[in-house]
Amino acid sequence: MNLETIKGIVKKYPVGSGAITVGLITLIALVVRFFDVASTEEEHDKAGAEGQKLTANISHAAQLAEQTQVLEEANNGIMSRLVNPSDLAINLQYFYKLEAETGVKLLDTRPVDTRPGVRSAAKGMYTPVQYVVSMQGGYSRILTFLRKLEHGTYFCRVINSSCSSASGEQEKPGAEKGANEMVMSLTVELLGKS
Repeated sequence: MNLETIKGIVKKYPVGSGAITVGLITLIALVVRFFDVASTEEEHDKAGAEGQKLTANISHAAQLAEQTQVLEEANNGIMSRLVNPSDLAINLQYFYKLEAETGVKLLDTRPVDTRPGVRSAAKGMYTPVQYVVSMQGGYSRILTFLRKLEHGTYFCRVINSSCSSASGEQEKPGAEKGANEMVMSLTVELLGKS
């Protein structure tokens, strides 16, 4: 079909040609409108979801200042319970304080070598600081030492331990009556600042 033939059909059937033209224009308008409605509905759904998030944020933000203050206080509490890895004397003094409070006798207290390559560096905000602690005393005193260490000033974790009876020991004047002396060796890890 060429252009002359189409012009002839339109002149011969003007009402039918007009109806077909109006039908095609209407069909094109409906297709365009359908795709436009689909994209508009998608944008509406996204905007509705964003609105719900904002509403939830606003309702949760009502107590944001109080919650922030509580978190800051908790963080300060945690920071106060961390050891400084470079303060060797203060860290060792902690174990001597526990010795005085519990009545055990510290035989050996020393930090584990922390040079690079000896142990892997911690990743994150905290650094583990390890100590080897050997003590001698009665069962209840050693147990008291462990409890005070566990619930003490600093966050700690016992990595390993060994316990044995103190051989050849006679009952000492300050020792518990009827209690056998024990020797316990611990590897303790205190949580330190990075």
